[in-house]
Amino acid sequence: MLPADTGWSESFMSTQSPTLTAAPVVQPGSFLTLHYRMAAPGGASIINTFDGKPATLSLGNGELSPAIEARLLGLAEGTRATFQLA
Repeated sequence: MLPADTGWSESFMSTQSPTLTAAPVVQPGSFLTLHYRMAAPGGASIINTFDGKPATLSLGNGELSPAIEARLLGLAEGTRATFQLA
């Protein structure tokens, strides 16, 4: 996921109020490009994309487990998140 744009339409010197735009959020069927790391309980990496190209995948196509997809749904573009799966 790429960093979200700030949405400011005018410079800080402007007398106009800034216009904020909402960042897109992850929804069912979304295409995602992201870096991620999956680690074993002891911390050893199982999968780590941070040393190379980010992964591109589509939600709802079985590319990720339902538990991981559930954690991604609703996250705004540019969000950094850490979570544990049981």
